[in-house]
Amino acid sequence: MKNRPENSTNDRIQLLTPAQRRWVMLSSRLFPGWTARQAEAMLLRPPRKRGRATEVLNAWGRPETLSVGGHAMRLWHFGEADRPHVVLVHGWGGYGAQLAPWLPVLLAQGFSVTLFDQLGHGDSEGRAGALPDFIASLRAVVEAVPQTRAVVAHSMGAAGALHALREGLVLDAAVLIGSPANFDIHLQTLSQRVGLGRRAHDSLQGRLERRYRPIAEIDALEGLPVGRTRALFVHDEDDAEVDFSHLARLHAAWPGSEAMVTQGWGHHRILRAPEVITRAAGFLAAALQQEERGQPEEDEEAA
Repeated sequence: MKNRPENSTNDRIQLLTPAQRRWVMLSSRLFPGWTARQAEAMLLRPPRKRGRATEVLNAWGRPETLSVGGHAMRLWHFGEADRPHVVLVHGWGGYGAQLAPWLPVLLAQGFSVTLFDQLGHGDSEGRAGALPDFIASLRAVVEAVPQTRAVVAHSMGAAGALHALREGLVLDAAVLIGSPANFDIHLQTLSQRVGLGRRAHDSLQGRLERRYRPIAEIDALEGLPVGRTRALFVHDEDDAEVDFSHLARLHAAWPGSEAMVTQGWGHHRILRAPEVITRAAGFLAAALQQEERGQPEEDEEAA
């Protein structure tokens, strides 16, 4: 049995109160289409939290405002600009300062680091809560910081990073924490949490697919850069937001990847787990060293 962190608690985001969930269960039976529209709106308007560490980030880091889709997105840069760069990515309903505990360890490993508030989150403008928004935000940050070599991403941010890599984003390494692997299953889990009945769930899925693309295409997990990017997947057995079973799906879909299992941290507190930060930082350092050792050989072959 692994040691559980002290004061381990269920840290899931409270989407609805029990009374609100009972109301949703009733309305989804009587008005499934209308209820699906309300559920879609909720998913596209994540709760906005502003990190108490923002003032510290402003003082310690180098703040920047990046325009993405006409909206101002807040970034903070740390460390020397000429060092290998890591981008830290929060998830749905989160904020960049959640990943502040990673900064001292990554900086000590010789990295420079950028973290940011997704659009519609933290101190950034706009409204963004769907997977394509997270993909676009990460791409914008990587384009603004062209020396980016790796990413550490959580939850929906991890799913966005996964699919950005799938769609051609070039990185040497990725650490993906609490990431959904199958959105069909994940959407069913969310529907159950808020009390959506089957007809309302099907209507919600149809609305999301018409807005973006078929979920089956997203869930195929084809085209992953398994020969180009090293991947570490981290998931807690007690994750109440994204089921632990997603870890096995991702690990199987990415031959050569590594997997780390924790216990007692849950979905959000895992971002503060010392063993996760230490393992991930070591993984990133080894991945980049391996890439640098292999580069001369590739250059010689090309010559």
